[in-house]
Amino acid sequence: MTGRNDTPPKTVADVKNDIRSAYESGDIYKTETICRRPDEAKREYADRLLEDKLSTIRHHLRPGPLLDLCCATGEHLFVFADCTDEGIGIDFSRPFIREAREQAARCGRAHLRFTVGDAAALPLPDASVATLYSLSALYFIPDIERTFCEIGRVLRPGGRCILDLGNSRSLNSVCVRAYTELPPTFHITIAEMLRLCEKNRLRVVEHRRFQLLPLWAGKPRWMWPLLHPAWKKPMAARIRGRMLDEWLCSLPLLRNFAFRHLLVCEKIAPSSKNG
Repeated sequence: MTGRNDTPPKTVADVKNDIRSAYESGDIYKTETICRRPDEAKREYADRLLEDKLSTIRHHLRPGPLLDLCCATGEHLFVFADCTDEGIGIDFSRPFIREAREQAARCGRAHLRFTVGDAAALPLPDASVATLYSLSALYFIPDIERTFCEIGRVLRPGGRCILDLGNSRSLNSVCVRAYTELPPTFHITIAEMLRLCEKNRLRVVEHRRFQLLPLWAGKPRWMWPLLHPAWKKPMAARIRGRMLDEWLCSLPLLRNFAFRHLLVCEKIAPSSKNG
């Protein structure tokens, strides 16, 4: 015996299959709770964050097909059902898509269709989408470079995408590493986010930042002063229409440490490279 580990390293396909299994098993991520609509009666941080994301999407909607990438059970697409004549939801989890289809049938939303698909190989024609958004999902995708290519491919010139990305240089990324029982995440730097946008002809027209503190985590224990749930209330307080958290995340000295970066991009036509 050499004591050497002869197990071959996992490929991207292997990692994606492991992540899909975690989402489809129902042990960690349940169909009933994986996706929800905002509760306007609540003033908790998570509800206000979701409100801000959805209001950003609503503000940047363009006429034409609307794509919810990594849609889970499609709850957010149902929020925009009256804003589009064609809504498309794509997710890799078969139980989630099955639930979304059943809900669309129950609600009589025939113009909303849901498809099992890979974010890195979207089952859509080139330039077929007017607006695309993806919330709380892109940092679970190992081949994010290919996913950005697909976003750029299916978005029509002048179309807009709203992308929710995770910053690897944040306190939240430190906490995630302590949760070894959860599927891996693939946070990237802010510079990498902007590089991927530029490479795929996606011009940033709005950039919002959230989650200076890890407002959901309980580990690692040495960070407990910053993990206490009491932080959620002041961070959720709205000042001039925005949460205190977002104001703090916009400060020059702190913006590089915010975890959640919401990028709104417009697809540049080939003939107008310089925007």
